[in-house]
Amino acid sequence: MQGAILSVVLPHPDIFILKALISYLERRFMDKKTEKDRRLSERIRHQVLVYVEQKEGYFPTRDLSEQGCLIDIPDPPPEGTELDLVLLLPGDKTIKVRGRVKHTGNENNCAGIEFTDLGFCKKLYFSFLNGLKTIHEAKALYDTISEQPGKKKKSQRTVQKTASAFTVLKTILVVLVLVSFFIGVAKHHFLENNRKEIAKRMADIRGSVVITMVHRQETVGLLGIPMKQYIKVEDAESILRAIRSTPPDKPIDMIIHTPGGILFSAYQIARALKEHKGRVTVFIPHYAMSGGTLIALGADKIVMDKDAIIGPVDPQLVEAKITLPAVSLINLPQLKNWNDIDDSTIVMIDQAKKSLQQVKEMVTSLLADHTTPEQLQKILDRLVGGHVTHDYPIFPEDAKKLGLPVSMDMPAEVYELMALYPQPSKRSITRTN
Repeated sequence: MQGAILSVVLPHPDIFILKALISYLERRFMDKKTEKDRRLSERIRHQVLVYVEQKEGYFPTRDLSEQGCLIDIPDPPPEGTELDLVLLLPGDKTIKVRGRVKHTGNENNCAGIEFTDLGFCKKLYFSFLNGLKTIHEAKALYDTISEQPGKKKKSQRTVQKTASAFTVLKTILVVLVLVSFFIGVAKHHFLENNRKEIAKRMADIRGSVVITMVHRQETVGLLGIPMKQYIKVEDAESILRAIRSTPPDKPIDMIIHTPGGILFSAYQIARALKEHKGRVTVFIPHYAMSGGTLIALGADKIVMDKDAIIGPVDPQLVEAKITLPAVSLINLPQLKNWNDIDDSTIVMIDQAKKSLQQVKEMVTSLLADHTTPEQLQKILDRLVGGHVTHDYPIFPEDAKKLGLPVSMDMPAEVYELMALYPQPSKRSITRTN
């Protein structure tokens, strides 16, 4: 009986769940505020300069709120006086508002201003105010938890409850993160060791060097964040080193599972495989699209699962994060007058023609010495001609008809190896016998 791998996935803390939990703890352990306390808590002690046009001078604020501000101003205007104000915010930003004197200080040295019109600056002011609130709340929370000596507490019982609750919360989060991290590390090492073991067994059975290029979305990092993978420069570097270090007459077995990637990196690998003197076999258990197909063309033999697929290798150009098929760009002048095509698109059409020609030359260089001219042209039409979409699936039977050296004798070790590259998903598939 084959061994089974138990995959353990811990629920990672979500920011919205965390906020809800903090909100609950605040409601559970904090004293209820009176209406007066609520109004006072909305005021944020922060100093910015305010230019008062009626006074023709700059005056500092004592606090700010959504409704207005309190400013230090000698001999303040009488209550009810309309004022034109300019608030000088950090980053050289200014906000012009209208206000009314709501009250003056007992010592006639300050004025409470009620904003009557924030105009177009309302969003900017509220954003600034929310930033201040976040900073002050964070500082207040830190001070509460750390219970700094010398500060007067309104309710010692409330402080103790709050500190205890947040200490427990902080401890739970730290433990959760640490457990998740160590489980991830252990799982990674466990999978890596098993992969190497199966690859070595396959190499011993076939008398070859086994190279894998598996691009499957896996959870990585501290919090198990999924990352998509594809052929990139680093793949070419490591695989080229592996091919170069293989004795010239030693067979190479390469297992490929990839959606594609950078064209020149894929061609580098394909060219190195083709130039290797020993037998080269590429195994495709599920799919090797685009650049993966190009790599497979460099092999002496392609082994595919009966349901595995390869795909077209026609070039795709990217403009402003939009992928455009080269063949479609080349055909654009047949659908649209040249005078109606903008300059940037004309440049892309020129690049598309060059890219298409380059890919045809790449495929020809990989296949010309073991295919007839008729077979080569048939392969070029299907893989590079742009007659189908770039994700068009080509199954083993179709690949054989094109004249590619395809078989379906997939070793069991390849399936065992792929089972050790689990795809993270919230769904589970259960098979019953």
